[in-house]
Amino acid sequence: MIPMYSRSYLNLMREIAVTRFKLKDQSTFFGLLWSFLNPVLMLTILFTIFSFRAGQGIDHYAIYLLIGVVQYTHFSNTTAGGMSILCSMEKLTSDVIFPKEVLVIGTVIADTVEFVISLIFCLGIAIAFGIQLSWPVLLLPVVILMQLMFVLWVSMFLSIFYIYVRDLRHIYQVFLRMLFFATPIFYRPEYVGDGIGKYIIQMNPLTHLIQFARTLLIEGRWPSWEMLLLTFAANTALLFLGIAIFRRYEPTFAEYL
Repeated sequence: MIPMYSRSYLNLMREIAVTRFKLKDQSTFFGLLWSFLNPVLMLTILFTIFSFRAGQGIDHYAIYLLIGVVQYTHFSNTTAGGMSILCSMEKLTSDVIFPKEVLVIGTVIADTVEFVISLIFCLGIAIAFGIQLSWPVLLLPVVILMQLMFVLWVSMFLSIFYIYVRDLRHIYQVFLRMLFFATPIFYRPEYVGDGIGKYIIQMNPLTHLIQFARTLLIEGRWPSWEMLLLTFAANTALLFLGIAIFRRYEPTFAEYL
């Protein structure tokens, strides 16, 4: 097994990420422009539907909505792709000896590059809408890193389970639809009120990541350092746990592919 952080491991991970990124929209007419078009189209639909009700009392609602759409889309698309990457590259996974987690990591990194491009687009739109960016926005790379770690450990666990249970793809699509409404994308978390809905939103990691980005970009203030450190620590621990479990079950992958 190639040790993590060795030169050969990092080179392999980089090559997979670069290849996945180049191939991602290669066969489409607009190519990389979909990094901008997807969130804009989703924003247009959601803004038209929800701006008159859910958007009342929310400053810069279009940017508020766009940030939520971009972060949710990155999570949903990347985890769905990471879940099936080992099976979609079945021959490589079965016949070639290398640390299989780099396939998942490379896929997630490639999608995260597109996510960063979309966030830069968000910054440009925010400035165009008259939002004055301030020093707290410099903390945005930390939020991006936490989102990367979150998406990565979720993809690790999903890719393991998917090898043994192929129905997971359909189950996960249903889960993502429910998660969309359980994440404060087009509404404020406070709108939910008390009860189980409030508990679900508070336990949703995407809620905190999206709110961190909104606090930095729209409100121009520092987020709760306690919550920021807790989120970072939890994602770091779960990421290393995901890699450890992945390596534990990796020897059995070939017989199920």
